[in-house]
Amino acid sequence: MFVFLDIGFTLIGGPSRGPARRLAEALHLPATAKPALTDLLFRTPFAHPEGLADALLAQFNTPPDETRAVTRQLWQAQCDEAFVLPGAAEWLETLEKEKIPFGFVSNIWAPFHAGFARLFPGAIQTRPRFLSFEMGCAKPDLGIYQQALDQVGVSAGQTIMIGDTYAMDIAPPRQLGIKTVWILHRPEQERADMVHILNGQSPPPDRTLAHIGQLRVEHLHSLLKERADHG
Repeated sequence: MFVFLDIGFTLIGGPSRGPARRLAEALHLPATAKPALTDLLFRTPFAHPEGLADALLAQFNTPPDETRAVTRQLWQAQCDEAFVLPGAAEWLETLEKEKIPFGFVSNIWAPFHAGFARLFPGAIQTRPRFLSFEMGCAKPDLGIYQQALDQVGVSAGQTIMIGDTYAMDIAPPRQLGIKTVWILHRPEQERADMVHILNGQSPPPDRTLAHIGQLRVEHLHSLLKERADHG
């Protein structure tokens, strides 16, 4: 068994407005700029806010002084705003105690990951991590999941993905044969996919929970046992 976990809004929470939207609003960019901003943030290994500011200036020609000030402010905010979701710390401790190997597959950018590192310093030091800003590849691209499987050296049939977003964390790994646990932490964000599942238009996850604190080791074993029984 190997367990992959999403990070944002599965293990840690933050502001309801994402960084791309906040940047667009602060720099007075049109709403149509948000997808390009999202790609820039989540697929680029920026090491500091100045690198991001340079990229914004080159791509969007925003006012230089304002761009650098906004970027520095948002970068620091994202480092500081992350907080642990209920049950998350206990769940990682349980995985370690039970000697169940785990790692992280997440669409995330550098400062929010720094917030995660601050909150979970032990969890990320020795665990495999497949982070969009480091890999240049983001969910729902199947490539990030396939690279995770290949590098960890596990088969899809022995792997479980845990995440909060159906389109990113559930639908893609299902295509590869990975078992899935949907943490429905923000049901208002997932309404359309919930309706599609209820109407039979989308395949359901293997298990759905309201928050990660409800997850038990027995749930993981039962998912893989079901697969073996249907072999």
